Amino acid sequence: MSRISRQKIEAIREANLKVLGEQNENIKGTQQIQEFLNKKGITDNNGEPLDEDGMAGRATEEAISKYQTSLGVYPVDGIWGMKTMDKMSQEDRKLYDSLSSWW
Repeated sequence: MSRISRQKIEAIREANLKVLGEQNENIKGTQQIQEFLNKKGITDNNGEPLDEDGMAGRATEEAISKYQTSLGVYPVDGIWGMKTMDKMSQEDRKLYDSLSSWW
């Protein structure tokens, strides 16, 4: 195998590892949000607790929207971001931060 081929393979491998690492961090972050919302008793629109699977689906979006409404976040968009984090009480922030300690 030529030196250029080895360099291409290494570049592809490094790019793949970066993407997989970013996906893994997104899953961990989503699991933390799901666990937080479950501990707060915030459910999806069917009244069901969230699966803490790291998958940001409709149920998670619905629960985030409910939480945003309770905080007075505007606009309510079902996306966990700085607007939501900024409106959290100190108690909620402490609970949320405590859930990240496992990773």
